[in-house]
Amino acid sequence: MVQKDIEYPRIHLSLDNCFAIKRWVRPRDWMEVVKEIGGITKIQASTDNEIDPLFNTPAYRDEWVSEVQECEKSLGLKVVSLYSGYATYRTTGLGHWDDSCREEIINRYFNPVVDVAKKLGAQVGNTLGAFSEPVLDDPEQYYSTEAILLEKLAKMTKYAHNNGVVFSYEQMYTPNQGFWTIEGCLGYMKKVYQTSKCPMYITIDTAHQVGQRFFLPPNEQEIKEMISSKDAGKFRLGKKIETMLSEGRATLTDIKKELEARSYMFSRPEDSDVYAWFSKLGCYSPLVHLQQTDGTYSGHKPFTEEYNATGIIKPKEVLKAIAQSYETDDHPDMPPKVKDIYLSFEIFFGITDSPKKIIKDLKESVAFWRKDIPEDGLPLNELLSL
Repeated sequence: MVQKDIEYPRIHLSLDNCFAIKRWVRPRDWMEVVKEIGGITKIQASTDNEIDPLFNTPAYRDEWVSEVQECEKSLGLKVVSLYSGYATYRTTGLGHWDDSCREEIINRYFNPVVDVAKKLGAQVGNTLGAFSEPVLDDPEQYYSTEAILLEKLAKMTKYAHNNGVVFSYEQMYTPNQGFWTIEGCLGYMKKVYQTSKCPMYITIDTAHQVGQRFFLPPNEQEIKEMISSKDAGKFRLGKKIETMLSEGRATLTDIKKELEARSYMFSRPEDSDVYAWFSKLGCYSPLVHLQQTDGTYSGHKPFTEEYNATGIIKPKEVLKAIAQSYETDDHPDMPPKVKDIYLSFEIFFGITDSPKKIIKDLKESVAFWRKDIPEDGLPLNELLSL
């Protein structure tokens, strides 16, 4: 039930052009396909689709922007955000051990993407850092790397903010990726906001809650069983603890101490609940990635009858959960709650899928969500009263 005197956000649907990678690569090509799909006027441009600055030049990017702007006018479409893709995701990036590599990610990737976004009046989002296994297994290394990551994110946030660009970091689902728990994301946003005095937000993905269940901490009885069997079993505890167990030199006190020192490696049950993410952090997610999932893996599936039959993502329930996040008090140490939320379809297709199937599945996905979001820009409370 929506509440009076609360400023709910305006809701928009958009489509990530990741579906077009290696198929429709020039702006006019993929924008004409979006027009053909119908029901969508707003686009999220994946940097994987020929606009990753690591693989092009400033002159090329200027030409790309010009072509996008021409097509926006002629086709009635709008690129509202740019998002990182697999090229940068495959590295440790901001979590790299060499600062020159970390700075390259910022100076040669992030800043140029912000510059492009500024020209288009768009937002930016990405996931640009990771923690290696040795770093995760060493609390001192972990906290040192985390501090560097936050320092770099504050620097990036300030650059984006000073250029009038909203920046969001993608919520993930394992400790290696970072930004994977509700509490952790809240803490990161607070720290970056306090450091940079500028808002950094997150991007909630509707299937990025599938991995947290593998990282629940063991209870005392389970620890005793591990000590007895000299085996961590299903638990992922890191090399040091697992070696202590296998060598038979672990005591209950020792294991508890080591687990406490590595609390960053563990999740809570709520972290596996997509609706908990939206109800607590939806107000800090100006960009949302939509994909259908059965809750067991992040497959970036469309919202077709086939996948909706087993899917746990229900449009109305997503909207209700987002509304709950606006019904809590504002926190002075957190960024302002966002006034617009763009729900973007991030649907992947196999290279053997036909263009006909891609367009058909995307049309069906858009139609499915348009039942609850009939037009863009309507306030969330109005959508919930339909």
